[in-house]
Amino acid sequence: MEEELREAEERIALSALDGLSTHIAILDAEGNILAINKAWRDFAREKQGGTDRGRVGVNYFVHCEAPHTAQGVTDFAEGVQAVLRGKQAEFSMEYPCQVRGEERWFHGKVTKVSNGGSTRVVVAHEDISQRVHLEREIVAVSAREQQRFGQELHDGLSQQLTGLKFKASLLEYQLQSKDLPESKEAKAISEILNQATEEASKLARRVQPVETESRGLMMALKELAAYTEGTHGIACTCDFRRPVFIHDNNVATNVYRIAEEAISNALKHGKPRHIWIVMSETKECVTLVIRDNGTGLPAKFSEEGGLGVHMMRYRARMIGGSVELRRNLNGGTTVTATFQKSPVPNLAKAIRRAPAN
Repeated sequence: MEEELREAEERIALSALDGLSTHIAILDAEGNILAINKAWRDFAREKQGGTDRGRVGVNYFVHCEAPHTAQGVTDFAEGVQAVLRGKQAEFSMEYPCQVRGEERWFHGKVTKVSNGGSTRVVVAHEDISQRVHLEREIVAVSAREQQRFGQELHDGLSQQLTGLKFKASLLEYQLQSKDLPESKEAKAISEILNQATEEASKLARRVQPVETESRGLMMALKELAAYTEGTHGIACTCDFRRPVFIHDNNVATNVYRIAEEAISNALKHGKPRHIWIVMSETKECVTLVIRDNGTGLPAKFSEEGGLGVHMMRYRARMIGGSVELRRNLNGGTTVTATFQKSPVPNLAKAIRRAPAN
């Protein structure tokens, strides 16, 4: 009766899992698949064109280590291994992979469970493609609006203020030439207009920090380093051993915002004396590293991070990249962002579809 009861409970549990849209599999200590739900079976058939390589009895890691496997899938498999080996209780990440020529995004999570002394892990993959594609379109529209607003500030308000400043300076000169006391008032107006012009220019640069030319990102990062030094009184240096040209302004702007957020987090939580900004490239991708010598990440740092970390990873994902945070051995934190030089296809389409005002 006990045996029948356990079997009935297992059937009920598996039936409940079959009703979920999340792809779920249970693995043993070696990574062999012990059980899967309907969503897992259906996706395995869809991805492999009818040959179900994700069936019960197959080793999960053999599938993940197959040739031409996406980097995100390989990274997730390493997380599964870490949970199986007891290095961490659970692991989660978002990653893309190709399914019959189409980019799909997934949120994967691995959780260790106890089963009478035997090691078992539950692997769950949730398809978040629709959410990611919607986020990309929102980012594309926001980028277009920021570019328009920054351009209007530069070409409209800044130019008008410059014209007024010129007229005020001319009026001051004319009043001074006639030795009239009103020249002091004209000088005060000219100084106020000069300050307003500078503030408008600064605001335009904050809204659109990266120039549209291919060297714009390098120039913007150098300005960010100079601003950090001047405002916070610490050393902040840029290291570009070779020029890195980013021709897509949206990619460059998102990378700049990642650097800006990484530096802000370092200043807020790490109290560093020096921050380094390093950027390099290979044929495949570009890598941006923000390193500091502060106090480093807290001992109980969550992989999910706070809002700042979430925003950095969000921006990286929008341009087909990733962000990694790690604690330095000698203190401080290193933030590494890896991204493609060109926008991902779906984002490029979203930018083209975004309506111009």
